[in-house]
Amino acid sequence: MQNSEKFVKVFDEKNKLLCNGHLLGISNRIIMIKGHFLPELKTKKKIVVEIYDFNGISPYLCEVRLSSTNQLNALIIRKDPITERRNSLKIKTDLSFDIDKLYRKGEDVTEDFKGLKINMLNLSVGGMLISSNYDLLIGDLIMFDFECDENKIIIKAKIIRIDKKHDSRTKELSAINYGCIFEKMSSFNESVITKYLFDRQLQLYRKE
Repeated sequence: MQNSEKFVKVFDEKNKLLCNGHLLGISNRIIMIKGHFLPELKTKKKIVVEIYDFNGISPYLCEVRLSSTNQLNALIIRKDPITERRNSLKIKTDLSFDIDKLYRKGEDVTEDFKGLKINMLNLSVGGMLISSNYDLLIGDLIMFDFECDENKIIIKAKIIRIDKKHDSRTKELSAINYGCIFEKMSSFNESVITKYLFDRQLQLYRKE
C-alpha cells in the first residue's frame, strides 16, 4: 500500500461532488481516503475518485467498501487515463509584478516606461494573460522575476494578443488585457511554474 498526501475529490456517477480528502494509501485494488466530516456512503455504491498529483488528475471508477466520517475505502473497478495538466492547465491568478526590462522592436526601452507593472490574470506553463499600467504593443518583450516557494526565476514573455473589453451598456472601452507566450523557457523554469500551478489549483479546489 503506497502512502501519500495527494489531494483527492470524490464524485457520484452523475458527477456530483461528494467530498474532498487526502490519499491515505493506494494499492492495485483499494484506495484509502482520509478526511474530516466525510459523508457516510452505502457499501458497493459506485463512485469516481480523482487523485491530484504533479503530473495530472488520475480518475478511478470504484465501489465503496468502508465509509465513515474520517475514512473512505474504495475498491478499484477501473482506472481511466490521466488528465494531463502540464500543458493544458490554466489557472486564474491575482498577482502583480514590477517589470525589470521591456524590449520593443529589439531595443531596450525600459527607461521610457518607469514604474511599469503588470497584473497576472491567469497563468499556464506556456504563457499568461496580463493587464498593465502602460499601453503595450504586440511584439513587446517583458522580463520579470517570478517566485514559487524558495525558487526565483526570470520570465521572458512576448505580447502576442491584445484583448479590448467594452462596457456592455455604454460600449466604452473598459479594460485592455494582453495575451503573452513565454520565451526560452528552461525545463527548470517550467517545473517552477508547474509547481505553482499545482499548488494554486489545490488552493482553489479546497475552497469549493
